[in-house]
Amino acid sequence: MIAYKNDWLNNLQVQQQLEEAAAKNYISKEEKAAAIAAYSSGFYTPNIFIRTGLFILTVVIALFSIGLMALTLSGRGGENIFGGLLLFFSAASYAALELMVRQKHHYKSGTDDALLWITGTCIICGFNLITEISATGNMMILFVIGTCFFLRFANAIMGILVPIAFLSIVFLSMGNAGNFSKTATPFILMLLAAVIYFVSKYLLKQQPCSSYKSPLTFMKITALIMIYAAGNYYAVSEASLQLFHQQQEAAIPFGWLFWFLTFFIPIVYIFRGLQKKDIVLLRVGLLLLAAIVFTVKYYYALAPIEIEMALGGSILIVIAYALVQYLQQPKYGFTSTSPADQQMSDKLNIEALIIAETYDGVQEGNNAINFGGGGFGGGGAIGDF
Repeated sequence: MIAYKNDWLNNLQVQQQLEEAAAKNYISKEEKAAAIAAYSSGFYTPNIFIRTGLFILTVVIALFSIGLMALTLSGRGGENIFGGLLLFFSAASYAALELMVRQKHHYKSGTDDALLWITGTCIICGFNLITEISATGNMMILFVIGTCFFLRFANAIMGILVPIAFLSIVFLSMGNAGNFSKTATPFILMLLAAVIYFVSKYLLKQQPCSSYKSPLTFMKITALIMIYAAGNYYAVSEASLQLFHQQQEAAIPFGWLFWFLTFFIPIVYIFRGLQKKDIVLLRVGLLLLAAIVFTVKYYYALAPIEIEMALGGSILIVIAYALVQYLQQPKYGFTSTSPADQQMSDKLNIEALIIAETYDGVQEGNNAINFGGGGFGGGGAIGDF
């Protein structure tokens, strides 16, 4: 289903592992070059500057094209005509995207990124101009488009948009579910986000899903953040105010539980990240510590903001410096150094690959050379060897 050639995608992963192995001096430059030549990829993937330039250029061309067609059709209709034009342009952009990927072999070149976003934006804007669509309807359109682009092009950003769109659909739908939804919505969202997290975590370990590593990783991170957002006291309070038109001063149901979850979830993330050596859990947990501070600060002013920021920054600097010094030598599987490869457990696989590709095959014997001259030998052999 993915638009890119799987063999080339696999070769890109091998090349990345080779680069990491060479950076750690596990293989020589000659060995790396020989293996990369054997595992070449035909994708067009320029550097970040050219990629950015191609992205901007493609967007500018698209805007000029839409503007030119809009001027041609001006005076022939209102929003419906322009909406239909956007839908037509979305189809043309998607056709161009497929052409650039399948025929020109663009992969993260900037052009394919721009065409993907232009296609999705034109579809959403086109439908909204043709007919009035609710917020739930827009989330459904975004979910469908994001899922298609996720599966077809393994776009990393779609790994963020798809779970957000799905959970938004559930959240907006619960607004019409009665009083029960006021209490149940946060827990339902937490449960669904947890399911998304464990599914994405499981799929990341499956070899057929190796081409989707980036979007699945982003989906995993997004699910962790959404679990916390659904249990954060501030987020639940504001959502109740907006969705259920609850009074600002009214207490939310199970408020004490959401205060507990506000502090408890990041601590669980950090603890499990340290326990399982899971860098995603650890980083998300550390990031959410800032959310705890923001939530407490929003409801309780402990000191002037300048003093709080200065004191908090000083404490973090001291803690960071102490940890860096303490982990100069690896302890309990942690280190303050920055390894180039986070998966050096694959080192033996890389070395086997190098050996296989550098010495690809046993040299064939010269048929003109004959050994011995006897008419028979051990084991019943006769004639030439």
